[in-house]
Amino acid sequence: MEIKNTLEQLGFSKKEAEVYLAVLTLGKSTPSKIAKVTKLNRPTVYSVAKTLISKGVISEDLADKSFHLVALPPESLKASIEKSKSELKKKEEIVDAAVESLRVLTAEKNFSVPKIRFVEQGGISDFLYHNIARWQRSITDPDGAMYGFQDHSFVEQYQEWVEWAGDKFKATNFKVRLFSNVSQIEQKMKGKLGMRDIRFLPTSQFTSTTWVVGDYLIMVYTRKAPFYMVEIHDAAMAENMREVFKTMWGMTQPSKAK
Repeated sequence: MEIKNTLEQLGFSKKEAEVYLAVLTLGKSTPSKIAKVTKLNRPTVYSVAKTLISKGVISEDLADKSFHLVALPPESLKASIEKSKSELKKKEEIVDAAVESLRVLTAEKNFSVPKIRFVEQGGISDFLYHNIARWQRSITDPDGAMYGFQDHSFVEQYQEWVEWAGDKFKATNFKVRLFSNVSQIEQKMKGKLGMRDIRFLPTSQFTSTTWVVGDYLIMVYTRKAPFYMVEIHDAAMAENMREVFKTMWGMTQPSKAK
């Protein structure tokens, strides 16, 4: 069912989605009825129901002597997301406090970053979110830009991250200057993020992505599964590659996707 997939994308487990939909469909019902419909045993239904109650999408009907569950209006899903946002914000505040405390403890220690890191498909999204600030901080060039070329399939696969990064750094001097392929996704994104400047080379069709960000070279393959990413931390190599791309950038004019 499409709705079940949607619920799982919202963070519901498979069992949580099944129990929630059963309660929603049956109306006020007992765990035994829900167990019969979902083919889950009753202890599992009780356990899952407690989780759904904590999510704020179902409730126990306290007016009955026996244990009955009722679904709250579908709009309660929005409330559950707001709760998740609030919890995430609290965690971010705790992490920030922990980082500051740890900085004091490690002020005189130097941490080495691996020269080469390989990231498999399942870890790419987290790696992008966790490391872009580190890459951006390593930029010392006055123009504050990352350079390179990009297969448009990267944007198709990670559009949410591209938009998040653009929003995160819109108030900074951080710029993105990339060559890419003429494509529908680039037409859609054109002008959407002010810090992102894309140019097209009519004779080129990129099948992978390479960025130069400060002292880092980041290479990503997203044309077909399995995707992968390679990060190389090498200031000299990055500097040379950046000079190549800056020269190319200076020799081209802003392009329009057709």
